[in-house]
Amino acid sequence: MAVFHKEHFLSHLDGEERQIGSRILDIAVAAYTDNEPAYSDFLDPRGQEIAASIIRGIGSLAYRFSGGFRGAERQRAAIFPDYYPRERVEIPLAAVKLDGAGDFSQVGHRDVLGAVLGCGIRREKIGDVILTGQGAQVVMAPEIVPVVVHNLQAVQKVPVYVTEIDLEQLEAPVQQVKEIKATVASLRLDAVASAGFGTSRSQMVRDIKAGKVKVNWKPVENPARSIAAGDVISVRGKGRLEVAEQLGLTRKGRISLLLKRYI
Repeated sequence: MAVFHKEHFLSHLDGEERQIGSRILDIAVAAYTDNEPAYSDFLDPRGQEIAASIIRGIGSLAYRFSGGFRGAERQRAAIFPDYYPRERVEIPLAAVKLDGAGDFSQVGHRDVLGAVLGCGIRREKIGDVILTGQGAQVVMAPEIVPVVVHNLQAVQKVPVYVTEIDLEQLEAPVQQVKEIKATVASLRLDAVASAGFGTSRSQMVRDIKAGKVKVNWKPVENPARSIAAGDVISVRGKGRLEVAEQLGLTRKGRISLLLKRYI
């Protein structure tokens, strides 16, 4: 059917983004053909943006996202005919709780994620990880819950007891935001990111070229990439930074910015 000609929807995408777009298009075809909702795996914000753009371009289909709690970063998409009753669309989501049997204070998100992946689970089947002090909660696809419950025994050598919980029991994290006023010589990525994350510009250049940096959830390896108000910069292991506002020029001609760092 012409409306689903892949090149029409995917020509502007490359690499991993093209793969995401192709999978979304396949799901859209299934929803259109079967007249029933179809569901994606978990998508990061850039993946959600790609999905929304493709579905809006098709017509006669609707969509919504959910990650188990308000503010979830990784979410699944439901794609369904636009006449389909929204109240009947239930995105398949589940969650487990990890109770630590030891000191969990040194365990981070990446440690929990790595332990779950170590059970033979693919990343796209896992949503957000919430640290709870003496343990963690993990949102995931329902079909992988039994695998995780039966196989996950420790995180960073800390023994854990894993049980399934209702989504209503999720302890949605309260995101802390640190406002930073900074001045930069230019709106280059390396300059803005180093000011926001408090690292040297040379270190930030290395991080960018090593593929550790994303702008608006898209990998960027060019330190000179121009940044604008509203952009979100994420650095692996350091968190996220939003360019909230461009405040003008200082007397010396430097650009004054208001940055928001999410801790």
